[in-house]
Order: sequence, then C-alpha cells, then structure tokens
Amino acid sequence: MRSKAEFQGKRVLIVGGGDSAVDWALNLLGTAQEITLIHRRPQFRAHEASVKELMKAHEEGRLKVLTPYEVRRIEGETWVRKAVIFQNQTQEEVELEVDAVLILAGYLTKLGPLAGWGLELEKNKIKVDTTMATNLPGVYACGDIVSYPGKLPLIVLGFGEAAIAANHAAAYANPALKVNPGHSSEKSEEKAPA
Repeated sequence: MRSKAEFQGKRVLIVGGGDSAVDWALNLLGTAQEITLIHRRPQFRAHEASVKELMKAHEEGRLKVLTPYEVRRIEGETWVRKAVIFQNQTQEEVELEVDAVLILAGYLTKLGPLAGWGLELEKNKIKVDTTMATNLPGVYACGDIVSYPGKLPLIVLGFGEAAIAANHAAAYANPALKVNPGHSSEKSEEKAPA
C-alpha cells in the first residue's frame, strides 16, 4: 500500500488499533467506498485525538468500527473478495464483502543476535544511559530498541537519540573530538580584516 488512490471506490477492511490503523481509516474517508476497522479489544493504542475522530466518523456512519473482533479468514481467488471476522468473546462470525484488507496490527521487536552480546536488557530492550551508551564500552544504541527512564516511543525522539549516540560514539572512537561541537548560531562571527 503506497497511496490511498489504490483504494478509490473499494470496500476496505482495516485490522489494528494503533496509530497506523486509525490513521489509514481516517485518511481513506472520501476515497474508499466502505471502511470497516476491527480491533481485538475495545481500547485503542492510537493517539487520543485520532481515536475521538475515528469514533465520531463511526457515529456519523462514515465508517464502521467493530471491537472486539479479529480475522478468521480471508477469501478470494485472484484477489480478495471476502473476509470472515469473529467477535472474540462470543466467537460469532460475520462475513464482509471486501476488495482490500490492510493488516496494521503493529510489530514486535526482537533482539536476534544482539541478545547474545552481553548487553544489559530491560523488558527485551537495550538499557542505555543519557549518552545512549550501553553497558559495553564503545557500544551505543538508539530508537525503538532502547530503554531508559522516561523513554517515550516516538519516532521524532529516535532522531535526537541517534544524534546523541553518534556524537558520543565519535568522541569515544576519537577522544580529540568534542562530544558537543555546538550549533553554528553559537559561534562568533570572524571579523574580516579592515
């Protein structure tokens, strides 16, 4: 799925309860013929304002929101024709005629080979300090895989963490470098000779 134009006039089933699922449901309004969003539990993990907008669109009949529902199977030969969903408390099945299914159910981070490196872990994440340093000298980490007090799982913070980790890693590799080279606005202008 690269653009919402792919779903023009289609009946779309969206599976998930996070930001991606809710954002796609809202963004397809006015493009898709019919939108049904299902989530396995009544609570959503998406941003509160987006969930309010989603529920308002549901109340206005512009899309359907079904909870707690999950996918039982998807049917079709050359392309999707039908989805069978079920209410996960009663097991009652519902058949939906659909042209597309977007599964936006999130992801699980896995450490893979990193788990054997001897890194200090906290709930399957790499523990770092304020410099993004791990417990291993010269090893720095940033982004979704790290844990520290007050960590917020936001993409924009990952960019800042990357800059912090890169500066400290460079200074570790070459102690002559400054950890914080400063910002160009903080440097005094050199005076031109008179």
